[in-house]
Amino acid sequence: MLVAGDSAGSLAIRMFDMNDSDNQFDQLSHQLSLLMDELANQNFFRLVSSDAWEPEVNIYEAPGRFLICAELAGMRSDEIDVSIERGAITISGHRPQPVVPKSDDADGEESLSIQIMEINAGRFERRIAIAGDVDVKNITATYRNGFLWLIAPKMGTKSMDEA
Repeated sequence: MLVAGDSAGSLAIRMFDMNDSDNQFDQLSHQLSLLMDELANQNFFRLVSSDAWEPEVNIYEAPGRFLICAELAGMRSDEIDVSIERGAITISGHRPQPVVPKSDDADGEESLSIQIMEINAGRFERRIAIAGDVDVKNITATYRNGFLWLIAPKMGTKSMDEA
């Protein structure tokens, strides 16, 4: 049996004999079922391994340009930094924790316990490699409805201002 984990908890993974094919699938299915039951009884926090979380992005290509959409809900445009260096666009900033709205029927301080916490907060950074044919001097950014849109024209195409 292989045991992995830290002092807060460990995960046991049973290693099966490959020659025992009769019960192998049933044993693996049972072990996975136990693991899923254990995980279902815990509170979850979405954690990232680095000091900063990475916002989700969609990248599109259209004739003459690339479009990058980053999901950054709950922010103001002045809280988002966009920089271009060494062949990459970096989107960074700091998103505050969501604040629970006060209820009219709550008496004083309401005691809350977290059941699921998936919304990232704090410092974020996302680096996106730029294709060699992008005109980095004419990249534009727009923040609207929780989405940051970057428009990166390709070299040799006319911008809207030049048309």
